[in-house]
Amino acid sequence: MADAARLARARRDALRFARDARRLAARHRRALGDARGAVDAAAGEVTAAARGGEPEALSAALRRLDALWEEHLAARVKPWWREYAESIALAVVLALLVRAFVLDAFRIPSGSMVPTLVVGDYIFVSKVAYAVRLPFTHLRLVETGAPRRGDVIVFENPRDPTSDYVKRVVGIPGDVIEIREQVLHVNGVPQPRAPAGDYAYAERSPSTGEPLAESCRRYREALAKGPILPPRGDLPGDAETSWQAAAADGVASYDVLQCRRARLASREGPFEVVRPGHVFVMGDNRDLSADSRGMGGWQVPVGHIRGRAALVFWSWGDGGLWPRGAGGLRLDRLFKPID
Repeated sequence: MADAARLARARRDALRFARDARRLAARHRRALGDARGAVDAAAGEVTAAARGGEPEALSAALRRLDALWEEHLAARVKPWWREYAESIALAVVLALLVRAFVLDAFRIPSGSMVPTLVVGDYIFVSKVAYAVRLPFTHLRLVETGAPRRGDVIVFENPRDPTSDYVKRVVGIPGDVIEIREQVLHVNGVPQPRAPAGDYAYAERSPSTGEPLAESCRRYREALAKGPILPPRGDLPGDAETSWQAAAADGVASYDVLQCRRARLASREGPFEVVRPGHVFVMGDNRDLSADSRGMGGWQVPVGHIRGRAALVFWSWGDGGLWPRGAGGLRLDRLFKPID
């Protein structure tokens, strides 16, 4: 019984030795030249002898392969520390390439996108959603798409290049944006929204760090993605017809907050028509967002867009389940897609 177990173990070790010899010879095939054929042949003999179960034949085949290993392959085996170092270096290089060209992480620092994104959310940003860019520049190497209404984007603020903002695209080239009694209008067409109850949250004061309670009205907004033509007339049905035609190309549905009461006949805009190669952005927390409505209206050059927000992968802050206290892990927000 013991002899049979030792023979079985020897056969397994021999097959592993033959496999390793073949792999190492294939990796260094140019340097080995004709010797690779001899190694492959010897490895084949070991494999056949191990499967045949003849101890004498296996011993002879192993001696031939061992001699070839010592002559041609032993000096080419990397020490274990070098194997680990190369694996770690490769992983680091791949991670840097992914971050430079494909995917990046961004922390939400303010409440301007509540309730879609809250302070302490960490999000993944797809850097190839619109273009493949040369890292650390605005140069777009390959165009992969164009921003659409409803996209949540991370961009370099054109008025402060040291700051990255996250906002929602509400206007694309050719659009005219206007807010009438807190309702978003695109090219004169109101974008429907329905009340969705109240929303309470706490945002920390930038001066004291203490939480400031906010209670706002929540709405579900439906922003048409297709071309929005101005209404043909002044009848209510004309605007609805224009919205329905644009909605045939898709609708972005998301929640927005209004923390101030609407004033009768209040307006913001109409703002300057969105220029080619630019977008108009707004925060979902409409009354507490510094966005394209400020300073008479400003627009984001497409070249300043770092990518499209895709997923909340981590969230830590007030209301977290564990640990208790000033902040904790918000399990309900982990791996939440960004609409």
